[in-house]
Parts: sequence; C-alpha cells; structure tokens
Amino acid sequence: MRKINILITVFIMITMTACNGFFDREKVKNPIEITFPTPSEAITKVTLTPTQQGYVEAGNGMAFRFLDKMYNGDNMIVSPLSLQYALAMTANGASGETLQEIIDFLGYGNDGIAALNAYCKTMLEQLPAVDLDVTLKLTDALLVNDQFPLLESFRATVQNNYYAAVENMDFSSPSQVAATINDWAKRNTNGFIDKVIEPAEISAEAVAFLMNALYFKAKWAGTEYEPMFREYGTREDTFTRTDKSTVKVPMMNNMQYHAYAEMDGYKVLALPYANGKFKMYILLPDENNLDALVSKLATTSWKSILSSFKRDAEVYVKLPKFDIENKFNLNDALQSLGLQNAFVSGKAQFDMMFQPKEVQYYYWIDRVIQKARISVAEWGTEAAAVTVVEMAGATDVGPGVEPKRVYFYADHPFVFVIGESTSGTILFEGTYTGK
Repeated sequence: MRKINILITVFIMITMTACNGFFDREKVKNPIEITFPTPSEAITKVTLTPTQQGYVEAGNGMAFRFLDKMYNGDNMIVSPLSLQYALAMTANGASGETLQEIIDFLGYGNDGIAALNAYCKTMLEQLPAVDLDVTLKLTDALLVNDQFPLLESFRATVQNNYYAAVENMDFSSPSQVAATINDWAKRNTNGFIDKVIEPAEISAEAVAFLMNALYFKAKWAGTEYEPMFREYGTREDTFTRTDKSTVKVPMMNNMQYHAYAEMDGYKVLALPYANGKFKMYILLPDENNLDALVSKLATTSWKSILSSFKRDAEVYVKLPKFDIENKFNLNDALQSLGLQNAFVSGKAQFDMMFQPKEVQYYYWIDRVIQKARISVAEWGTEAAAVTVVEMAGATDVGPGVEPKRVYFYADHPFVFVIGESTSGTILFEGTYTGK
C-alpha cells in the first residue's frame, strides 16, 4: 500500500518574559484569537489538593532528570513546564498504552487524563494570580487544516481545560499558514521569540498546529531607591570555566539577607522577583564540577532543597549577566526517560484527535523540539521557550523509531532555576558555563 505521510506540527509552549524584537511577516488575514484566564485579584498562594501537590513534585523530578539528559557542557535553557503542557495537550489525542505512557512520564500515575486536565487548568488559572506585579499568562490555540476536522470531544476538552482558541483555515498556502503561526507567536511573546516557522517547513500534508504560550515578565524584588542590582555596581570580573580557563564577564553585585541553603556539595541562593512569589534559584557547586551537580540533581528532590533554606546571614552575591538561546531535539531524551510507544509507528495510539477518514491512518510522534531563550540583567529576567511536538501519520504501519556572612560568588559554572514558591513549580531551568 502506498504510504502517505502526514505531519502534524504541534506547537505547544512558548514561554516569555519581556518585549523586544521584531520580525517580518506576511500580512495575516484572519489572526488567531488570543484567549487566556485573566486574574482580577491576587491570591495568596496556589491552592492544590494533596494529589495535585504530588503532581508538582513528580513534575519537578522529571525536570531534573530532563536537565540531566539535555545538559551537554554548554550554556543552556529548557522549560520543563513547557514540556509538561506540550505533552498534556498531546495526551488528549492519545488512547490506550500511549496515553498511559505519557501520563506516567508526567507523573500522574493511574489518575488518568481527567486528573491531568484538571491540574493543568488549575495551574493555568492560579499561577498568574499569585503575584499581580509579575506578568504571567498561559495561552493556547489550535490551527487546524479544514480538511481534517477535530473530534468534537477533543475540541471541547482543549477549549474547556486549556482555554484554547480553535481556528480552521485552508492549508494550501504555506506562507499564509506560517504567517498565521508567527503572528500568533509574536503577539503572545511581544516579539521575544521572533519567527517560529518558515513557509518551507510547512508540509503539504500538515493537518494541525497546537500552540501554547507562557508569558512571563518580572523585575527583581526591591525598590527604586534600593534595587536588587544597580547598573553602576556591575563590573567585569573573572569567571573560571570547568576546564579551568578563565574569561571576563559582566558581574552584578548585591549584599542582602537573602535566603540560601548549604547542601551536600553545593550551595543554593534564592533571588526573588517583585513580591517574592517567583524566584530565581542559583545552584552553585562547591567544587568547579557542574557535571557532577547536574547528575546529582537527577536523583534529588526539589522539595528537599526548598525546605533547607535559611535567612540568617548577609549574603554577598556576585552573579553574571547572561543571555542564552538554544534549540534542542528532545526525542532521545524523552525516549530514554520512558516515552517509547508514542514514537513508534504501529504502536502509538493517537486516535482521539481527528474525526475518522475513509481509510485508516496511523499516527505517532515524529519529533519533539524545544527552542528557548533567557536574558538576566540588573532590571530582572526575561525568558521564553517554544516546544514543538511534530506528529506523523500514514495509511499503513511504517518503520518504528526508538551574621555570619555567606559569600555566594557565582564565578564558576552553575545551574539556574526559575520557580513559583507557593506551589513549588519549576518553570525554567538551565546551566551557565561562561562559554
């Protein structure tokens, strides 16, 4: 039987924190609607059930295992929260063993897809309301080839649980499809992530794009008169890389009673944004051995780190200003972490997304890509991530794919994490190596 390849590029996570940048694009005739929950008043904390608190822990455990798989000795940034939302959206189109595989990977055990959706909806609604001085919004949308209508059950699920706008269009013009996607991405990231996809990347057989945007913008905690970091306090200083070579980097300086923790072989510093609910955590190895720290974190509980913080000393801080941007193919990492059947034609079960066709189609995840960027400076932090799940389909089964004082000088490679403190959720993580 002649095989017909169908590509579903599933764009599921664009995460962001400030506005710069511009990219040229074709004029968009019908822009995708932007829908997301907007908090009207602040809440004191994210309220989760004991079971959902377990989901946070499981997700953070996955985050550190994911970091261990992706770390390659260089500067890097990834978003485990982006990946979680990407796979959660994808899971709603799966069934059987494939669905359970994704749920297990995300840490939801036997609780099922309904529990996954309820948790994602809760976080989507509550995270933006924790600190109204931090701009945080999660936005979802589906751009669907009008020749491949969605199952109504799938449409209802993504609309009700993910506030997703569903738009249908003629996919015969790749430039229009790319322009529509890029326009949506630009409007949801204020241009921080510019052009997501080129017209040449749009397959003639593409059937849908599922997109999620997480927007984050925050200043460091402090006041106009007592900011966290002052620009005139930033000066060139020596940074020692893992190979013992040195480089001069712009180093920000601060001295306050910061929360810090002294762990086995590394120290952790918490630097708050705005009103203190969101923080950047710097995990600095005692010895200049970032590889060992990343490996240790793969079996470390984030909750145990958070419970170790104290605030009993003036902490002298040196922290580099840095900008990191990277793009990864996540296939190998995800398969090594337990996602197996979802990548195998003939084994993957993705029959819950589209209405049946006249002939049988088999769908599987072809690749998962994440592009991310972060900038850390005196004013605060901006960061963004795009997770792309590309799915393939065919009419037959193809080949498978398998007063004391603490000196916290971040003058050698370290791990960084951006997290929300009331739920303990990790949004971003990465490494800075001075390269």
